[in-house]
Amino acid sequence: MRELLMVVLVLAFAGSAVATEEKRFWKSDLELGFVQTGGNTQTRTLNAKGKLVGDGDILRTTIEGSALSTTDRKTTTAEKYNASIQEDWKMTAYDYLFGRLGFDTDRFGGFKRRLSETIGYGRELIKSETLDWKIELGAGARQTTLIPAENRNEIIGRASTGVRWKINDAATFTQTLSSEGGKEGFVSKSVTALQQKLNSRLASKISFLAQHTSKVPVGTKNTNTEIGLTLVWSY
Repeated sequence: MRELLMVVLVLAFAGSAVATEEKRFWKSDLELGFVQTGGNTQTRTLNAKGKLVGDGDILRTTIEGSALSTTDRKTTTAEKYNASIQEDWKMTAYDYLFGRLGFDTDRFGGFKRRLSETIGYGRELIKSETLDWKIELGAGARQTTLIPAENRNEIIGRASTGVRWKINDAATFTQTLSSEGGKEGFVSKSVTALQQKLNSRLASKISFLAQHTSKVPVGTKNTNTEIGLTLVWSY
């Protein structure tokens, strides 16, 4: 946790130092989904996500976080949280350097917490009013605390790509793919989503997430999937 705070402070300081010289446009999206069943089946699932983007001429800051909790007859069966912060330093209209910090915890996934720090290069392959496509390549380090308590540190590589397609004024399709890891295994994630505007601030969103971990403890599945139907509030 000490490393997490240190990297956040460094990124925040670097961003604020440049941000004082430019005007930035900030946009936020908050998602919330909740399902509760009663009778013979008594379950409760809460899915919450948030994203904050500050875009300027020189810097772009992206902060994301999510939480998922599921209980079955007062017994927790799933609980995981993740957060990330990324600073993009723009070199041209299409090229940028990035620094990223990621934090994950999943007590049913074989580890207590995982912290990763990566730096690298990104490029926007397509950039238009209706279609955006970018790729990123980087390297860094990762610290993992397993269950039972065991610390593992390693050098990692990271690759990601993301597509955003504005189908019309109301509907937007997004697809992101990422893979990050080293000798202790790779974590690969795919997120597909379709968002439909209900009004100027509110939208509905259906998404499918698949995450594959190449090395997991005995008794833990390599692949996890999530299908979500949420309301999105943008401002």
